[in-house]
Amino acid sequence: MVRKTAFLALFLLVGAVFFSSCKKEELSSKKEILSLIFEASKNPQLDRNYLGDINGTAVSAEVAFGVSTNQLIPTIEISPRATLSPKAGQLTDFSGPVVYTVTAEDGSTKTFTATVVTAPAPYIGSWVSGPIDFGSGLMRVNADITAAGEIKLEFTQIMTGDKDPSSMKGFFEPLSRQDTEIKVEQTHRWFNSDWVGETCNRTFMYHVNTPQNIKLYYCLCYPMTDWCFQVNLSKE
Repeated sequence: MVRKTAFLALFLLVGAVFFSSCKKEELSSKKEILSLIFEASKNPQLDRNYLGDINGTAVSAEVAFGVSTNQLIPTIEISPRATLSPKAGQLTDFSGPVVYTVTAEDGSTKTFTATVVTAPAPYIGSWVSGPIDFGSGLMRVNADITAAGEIKLEFTQIMTGDKDPSSMKGFFEPLSRQDTEIKVEQTHRWFNSDWVGETCNRTFMYHVNTPQNIKLYYCLCYPMTDWCFQVNLSKE
């Protein structure tokens, strides 16, 4: 009887160890970020959803030019039964890299670094219009706009090649979106065959038709009263 009892106790002990071992093995060790999305429904400044790219532990995303990356709400999917820190779904500053830690069910961890950049401004480059009549003969509009917000507009007579005195140079705040009135601080205008210093405020607005074509709106004052012209420009 004692022998049977000892055997039964040993059997139960082995069984307990076995089932305990099985239970530990069932704890998941998966700890991945499966997707990162910036949804337009959660981020009013976005015009559409933006999906991040995952490469190992690096997560990167590009949003539209003009988006404030310091005020974005990410939607993040992780491995089942894992947890994420900091939590997704909250307003996050992505102006610099953000480190996320995924903790698996078994307690192991893995860190991911998420970076968000803005796309280049769609207006950057050299642009030219077709012939346009402003009332003083056919002209061609040339626009040079840089990422730093420097702008040069040249209005050239097609027949003579002369620049119109309304040609100007200036600068503006580069973090501006399309279909928004943008204040231009003019620094120079064309006068007597040379650029001369002249300060005043102008207004322009742009709309992206295609990556190679934008529509430029221009007014001689700021705030805008009436657009002096609206012209389609093609990238040179």
